[in-house]
Amino acid sequence: MQRTLSTTALALTLALASLSGSAFASTAEKIAAVQAARFDLTQAIQSAQSQHGLKVLQAEIDTKKKQPIYEVSGINAQGREIKLKFSALDAAQVLENKDDGVAEKKDTDRLAAAKISISDAIATALKHTPGKAIEVDLDDHLGVLTYDVKIINAANTEVEVRVHAINGNIHQ
Repeated sequence: MQRTLSTTALALTLALASLSGSAFASTAEKIAAVQAARFDLTQAIQSAQSQHGLKVLQAEIDTKKKQPIYEVSGINAQGREIKLKFSALDAAQVLENKDDGVAEKKDTDRLAAAKISISDAIATALKHTPGKAIEVDLDDHLGVLTYDVKIINAANTEVEVRVHAINGNIHQ
């Protein structure tokens, strides 16, 4: 019964997306990708960290050729920015591994200043707003370092929750 409701909600979301424009379609595509994925955003980040040695700055679920993928950006031990794309169906299947060169100082500074992990930020955001995390990035907002976590909630709406990267509190 619940799966039927979810499928019906997804179909309605996709139908509305086709009528209302691309920004909404992107959310609908992410909802479909999250439902199809075999592992979640936190697991994708953990794979990038353990298998590829990245300190993750940003991660999100997306689609490529109608298949769910994770895009993860981070900095490796050599100080280079690496962008990974891998299947959301099989974490071992790397679709792309791109070296974008020496990481920007602002990014290395942000990683050095953050006191909580990106995975802990996602967990905090999901406690505040239950749902499925679809995107996270480490950013500076007027001098306040936060993890911006986008979540698809139970109503299939995209909600952003900011988690303070120093103390781990929800930042309004």
